[in-house]
Amino acid sequence: MEPVTQALLGAATAEWVAGKSLGHGRALGWGAIIGMSPDIDVLLGPLRDGYGEWLYHRGTTHSLWFGFVVGPILGTLLWKWRDPEAKAPIGAWIGLAIAALVTHPLLDGFTPYGTQFFAPFSRVRFAWNGVAIVDPIYSSLLAFGVFAVLSARFRPERKRRILTAALVFSTLYLLFGVGMHGLITRDLTHALKETNPRLQIESVRAYPTIFQPWLRSFVARTNEGLYTGLHSWQEWNCPSWQVHAAATTAPEGQEMLATWEGALLLWFADGDLGIFAEPTQTNSKRPRRSTPITVRLEDLRYGWASPNARGMWGLEAKFLNGERISPIRRIARPTPTAMDASRIGGLLLGRLPKASSVTSGKTGWHRPEHCTENAAHSQTAQRGPAR
Repeated sequence: MEPVTQALLGAATAEWVAGKSLGHGRALGWGAIIGMSPDIDVLLGPLRDGYGEWLYHRGTTHSLWFGFVVGPILGTLLWKWRDPEAKAPIGAWIGLAIAALVTHPLLDGFTPYGTQFFAPFSRVRFAWNGVAIVDPIYSSLLAFGVFAVLSARFRPERKRRILTAALVFSTLYLLFGVGMHGLITRDLTHALKETNPRLQIESVRAYPTIFQPWLRSFVARTNEGLYTGLHSWQEWNCPSWQVHAAATTAPEGQEMLATWEGALLLWFADGDLGIFAEPTQTNSKRPRRSTPITVRLEDLRYGWASPNARGMWGLEAKFLNGERISPIRRIARPTPTAMDASRIGGLLLGRLPKASSVTSGKTGWHRPEHCTENAAHSQTAQRGPAR
């Protein structure tokens, strides 16, 4: 998650483990600093021509062994540096460091970005899809416990009880998000199969969206392409989706995936990769068959932020008559506009895109037919009976 929440979790766990031995201010402060420290790997982002952002972030510093190996070393160094008179036991410093380092990747594992728990020995990514990378509810629970410890209004015993409650309820909130992922994926499977009984669904993932828990984007891999869309608790069994081609279905996509950059993106996106092709904008008056096309591979996990359920980042290259004529390059992240902010605001309130046409093929937004009927009945009821 983002640094503020990681600092709060590090402070809370360090206080719970070592607050009595080290003192509240010392445990909270060092816990917050150490809790954020695994994200130092973002400094490796510029490496490998900028692909370090995908390759190294949430890698070795986020592995589970890292905290248990580096934690004792870091705790011992802090004990010698900050406590030369050995007023507190060395075990308290070591426990603080281990707790802050280990809880960081565990929390990241609940987000959709993915975390390499066994790096560098294994590059398997774990993502439990419990919360988004920014979730005010989870952060507020931790902040309440940390501020209670800092408050002079409570006695030490009461502070610890409040902190314990904050850690318990915040953890239950994470587990609740994982449980909701299971319920939502089942609901999505039912809704998609109800709309198209011939649909063969390989997998469905529901990704939490930023700032709140009730809206999720989803990617369903099917025999007819990637169904990418949105699901809201406020309209159960009424998702909205678009259908995109999978990156592996076109020769241009297969060629791009055969490169180092393409294989990296496929791994980074956990397979949820769509392909899009459009004519390249040129000033020349070439015949249509000799006009280059721009092929884009896009990570569809974050399609909720796109007006067409497309990815926020990916790769692109130019092709002419089936042959690649340009190097592969990263797609620049789009700059949000006022229209984007207005649209996303509506989504966060649970207003999903309306169906463009129930029988419009694979273009535009789709919803189950009963959702369209319910909306029509609701509008009729609001207007009252016809006269």
